[in-house]
Amino acid sequence: MADFRCGILDVLEAAALHGEQVDVRLDGRWCRVRVLDVASEGGEDWLVGDGGERIAVQLIEMACPAAG
Repeated sequence: MADFRCGILDVLEAAALHGEQVDVRLDGRWCRVRVLDVASEGGEDWLVGDGGERIAVQLIEMACPAAG
């Protein structure tokens, strides 16, 4: 099985540069999150959303820039 986390990190980090929204798939469901930062802590990468939520990147199945 391929490891797609690097591609997901690329999408998240690009969105964080401009505080943009991304669509992420978690547990088979899509949700939209505005990315403020991508942080590393304890050897794990985290998406930090504008509401303060933190999502472990390893749990994100897919990510893409939010469509208009």
